[in-house]
Amino acid sequence: MDFFIKQRVFSFRDQFTVFNREKKPVYKVGGKFFSIGDQLAITTSEGVPVLQIKQHVFSLMPRYSIANDEKELCVVSKKMSFLRARYEIEPLGWTIEGSLFDHHYAVKDGTTTIMTVEKEWLSWGDTYHLHVGEPRHETISVALMIVLDMVHHQKSKNQSAP
Repeated sequence: MDFFIKQRVFSFRDQFTVFNREKKPVYKVGGKFFSIGDQLAITTSEGVPVLQIKQHVFSLMPRYSIANDEKELCVVSKKMSFLRARYEIEPLGWTIEGSLFDHHYAVKDGTTTIMTVEKEWLSWGDTYHLHVGEPRHETISVALMIVLDMVHHQKSKNQSAP
């Protein structure tokens, strides 16, 4: 299953729209205006809540929780690594590995690829192509891609600060 995730360019908060292969909106992602750390909600295109993403602000390396209305599903933690992006997803036992420069990532459960994501370079605003192997991993894969984007942009903000 393929999805295309487009970030809204002119917005005071993080906003994304997730499209299916037929270019129909499937999910919307919106950030909270005034919050300590990043907090985003994923809803269906009709506005039904699906998942929430929250940044752990008092952490040495970037950490984000992904939860539904009932419970926390996982915590995504960036790990120290040189020239490669590496994350662990607990308690699922998944990992994310990829290229910091190309913005190509793969989520794996051991040797099985759960999803891949690539940033499209010639587009207005951040646009990503997400490929999900199984329908049951659809929403968590969208959330993981959003976490990758937030970590990347947080790094950019930190490097541009004096």
